[in-house]
Amino acid sequence: MESTQDTSEKQPSIAWFSLGAGKICLGKKPTDDVYPRLKSLGVTHLATVQTSEEDAPRIRDGALDAGLEWLWVPFLHPSAKSPTEDVHLHQYLHELSQMLSEGARIYLHCDGSQHRCSLLFYALCHYRRVPSNSAYGALHSFGANAANGLLRSELAWAAELGHTAPRI
Repeated sequence: MESTQDTSEKQPSIAWFSLGAGKICLGKKPTDDVYPRLKSLGVTHLATVQTSEEDAPRIRDGALDAGLEWLWVPFLHPSAKSPTEDVHLHQYLHELSQMLSEGARIYLHCDGSQHRCSLLFYALCHYRRVPSNSAYGALHSFGANAANGLLRSELAWAAELGHTAPRI
């Protein structure tokens, strides 16, 4: 785990987790003024785990205007009736994994709770064959919100999602 120092109160320092040639972090939903700062902190890709009703189009525009690559993961919650089925989530895991293999530095976010992006990160770790105890430890390194709010059943769902995703 590597931390990029940033003394501003608007955006805390970025705690990076290395996966392959790239790095990934969990963060808050970006505000309009934060995109250039994310880029200056080394972020190359912004992955938005939200639905279109949650400002995904606005976030896309801000990321692209700042010169960041953007990936949309329209994911509600594993127990919700979601427009995104596991097959789509498998594709997103593959895309994120490929980006990391190519050296991307990905800022993964959802809403303020970090619930969905924490689950997706955990699934991505399993997709990349990171053991559960290491993946859970990595979640804790992102802060208490990232791991403590997840149910065991949700973690089991995310682990299974990562393990069952086909390697493309």
